Amino acid sequence: MKKDFLLIKILTKIRGVFKNTSVNFEDLITILSLKLTLDDRKSSAMGMAKKQKLTGMKSNLLMQGFFGLFIGLVMLVPFDLFYKISIITAMDLFFMVMFMISDFSSVLLDTRDKDIILTKPVSLETMNVARLIHVIYYMISLFLALNAISICILTYQYGVKILLGFVIMLVLLSLFIVFVTTILYSILLEQFSGEKLKDIINAFQIMLSVVTIISYQLVGRIFEFVDFEMVIHIRWWTYLLPPAWYASLFKVLVEGDFTRAYVIMAILSVLVPIISGSALIKWILPKYESYLSKLQIEDGVFIPKNSLKERLKQSLYNIVARDHKERAFMKFADANLSRDRKLKLMILPNQALGYVFPLIMILPFISRSNGIQGLLTELNGSLLYMNAYWAIVMFTSNFEFMQYSEKFEASFIYDSFPIEDKRVIFIGAIKAYYIKYMLPGMIFINVLFLFLCGMSSLVGLLIIDVMSFFLLLLRYKMTHLELPFSKEVSSSGNKNPAPVFGLMGLCALVAGAQFLFVKNNVLMGLLVLIVMVIMTQLAYVSLFKRPEKIKQN
Repeated sequence: MKKDFLLIKILTKIRGVFKNTSVNFEDLITILSLKLTLDDRKSSAMGMAKKQKLTGMKSNLLMQGFFGLFIGLVMLVPFDLFYKISIITAMDLFFMVMFMISDFSSVLLDTRDKDIILTKPVSLETMNVARLIHVIYYMISLFLALNAISICILTYQYGVKILLGFVIMLVLLSLFIVFVTTILYSILLEQFSGEKLKDIINAFQIMLSVVTIISYQLVGRIFEFVDFEMVIHIRWWTYLLPPAWYASLFKVLVEGDFTRAYVIMAILSVLVPIISGSALIKWILPKYESYLSKLQIEDGVFIPKNSLKERLKQSLYNIVARDHKERAFMKFADANLSRDRKLKLMILPNQALGYVFPLIMILPFISRSNGIQGLLTELNGSLLYMNAYWAIVMFTSNFEFMQYSEKFEASFIYDSFPIEDKRVIFIGAIKAYYIKYMLPGMIFINVLFLFLCGMSSLVGLLIIDVMSFFLLLLRYKMTHLELPFSKEVSSSGNKNPAPVFGLMGLCALVAGAQFLFVKNNVLMGLLVLIVMVIMTQLAYVSLFKRPEKIKQN
């Protein structure tokens, strides 16, 4: 087995730490070597030649390093150190929490270790420590990939002493994220079981990603610019923001600023991870495996056929799909989207952000307006509704995931269907995806901006609604997808970012054209709306109604 990993070399040098514990060091090294070898074999979503193909984890770290370059550029701006570290920590929290949700939730909630490793002469303590070290190792790797450039720039600006702050933050922030995430998962595992538990965990993971985004936005509210100089305002909710804790730690350690607020938050940056870690080791880990066994309970899925929701869905299907084959595949796609938890975990975080981003854009107006009436007066007739294009990007970017499923082995069933043109499968999936995920989002956005911007925004919103389906068709055309639900879900990340950036660019162009030429002009808006409906219909006919046979990949 391959054992030349950096983590293994480091642990070998400090093996004395495990001498008086119940952890068997040789078993620990064997388990970690196996886990790291499996991680190294995961395929990457990056489109490279096979000989130059990066493994999943390496490509992930390379991508984070690319984002770290832009964070480093912000460090060149002559801002206060508190602001700089707040930006770094907020970005670290965002990317590391996303990493925990997308890549390592399956590790924290993995029941296979118990079934495979514990059948061998390996202690439970050894397996739990291996799992914890495995996750923390990659958290630290991600931290370094994100912050390497920023560390170099800030070391040049503030001297070598700032390295001490980064070393402390690296350990504390990684432990804080791992410990808090594991503790919250354990609380859910203790209270619930079976299918309901899996649904709640999915909802929790999505909520965690949304809360991270909102917290990132709140960090910017700490600062105000007065006469081109930054003013820091410490309010009561500032003490609840981890980025402010670690920024205060740097103010104390590097600049020697012992202001009371900074000292309190610096203490929080140390105490919270230590308390969380102590709770995890003392109360959570001993019971964690028994909690995980609840995930193996299958309660089954029951959907009442005569419920109001199902009747409304059936009526909508009958309207949008007159062909019985197309309607059948819409139902098939809807059923898979409802049952496949791994697929939902890939789709729903971005889906939730599609709802959150329009709300975030309203925050600056809320902060400076006098109540709801003042807000409505200020926004009435405005073009704030154009921010709905952000939601479209989020909603449509998930369509690529339709080709993945945790039950991908069952895709052989496509060969048994008596159909020659496989495009009917895709159009059924597209319509099912739009009705299940995009339509509710567009309705929410329409109601929100009609309330805020008034009826003058109606035509503009209708243009955006039509654009949402047009861009979904374009997304399908841009991406060479395999048949829906026919590919294995890979924890290394399946999404190709190129089409997403293409959609963002196209949305920016369309939004710019709408801003320049349409605005709230009703006649011009109606003309553009008619043109967009015709274009969408032509695109639909071109993609799916012309005779063509498509081979299954």
